[in-house]
Amino acid sequence: MRDESRAKARAKARAKTAAHEPGNGSEHANVRLRGAGELEDEAGDTGLQPQPQPQPRPSETGFYFYGVGRTRGGKGRGEGEDVLRVRYRDLEALVRPGPFRLPGMDVAHVQAHQRTVESLVRRATIVPAPYGVVFRGRRALVRFLEDQYLALDEGLAFLEGHWEMRVHAVPQGTEEVSPELEELAVQIYAELRRAARAAIPFPREVNRLLSAAFLVERGSWIEFVNRADDLVAAQAGLSFDITGPWAPYDFVRMSA
Repeated sequence: MRDESRAKARAKARAKTAAHEPGNGSEHANVRLRGAGELEDEAGDTGLQPQPQPQPRPSETGFYFYGVGRTRGGKGRGEGEDVLRVRYRDLEALVRPGPFRLPGMDVAHVQAHQRTVESLVRRATIVPAPYGVVFRGRRALVRFLEDQYLALDEGLAFLEGHWEMRVHAVPQGTEEVSPELEELAVQIYAELRRAARAAIPFPREVNRLLSAAFLVERGSWIEFVNRADDLVAAQAGLSFDITGPWAPYDFVRMSA
């Protein structure tokens, strides 16, 4: 119980959108979008490029896209949910019906998207969608599920039963970046990689020795955090920040 409390306190989620820290590695599922209005989040590269959109008809219905999961019991909305489930075979798109238009690019909208995705991913494994994807009607949404069925099926199998954890390392206090600290950060990354199904290093930033996402079993994320704490405690000169668990945004690449 003490370890669990320690880990939860150490790894509490920040009040920021997960899409703000994109990965650029190859250990991810690839899904191509068709029939959707796609928008790139100005806070991070989601892999989607802005597309010119036709003016919607007043009565035209759109489906704002949160992700894809496996079908489960019941139809339509789940109990207590404001999310519609549109099925194709054993997959279901998680969407919110509304006017066919792209949402505003502001922090409130992005964080609302994140909260919904985080709520969904805590109930079951999903392939999470980046912010700002809207399908033009049910037919386009079902066509996407049909066209990308194999990629989505493989993506769900890859992510099944896993969270994303993020680790950032910086020099401690006034410690300057040195080759020794850089080598130490690489060694710690390698050790943590052994405890994860997959890992993606982020682009190097000023004064950051390490930034990476790790795909960790849901039942083992506390042990992962404790392992990271133990590795850091055994070394001097490094300060670590561990956040999560997150929806596995960085292990999915959706492209137009």
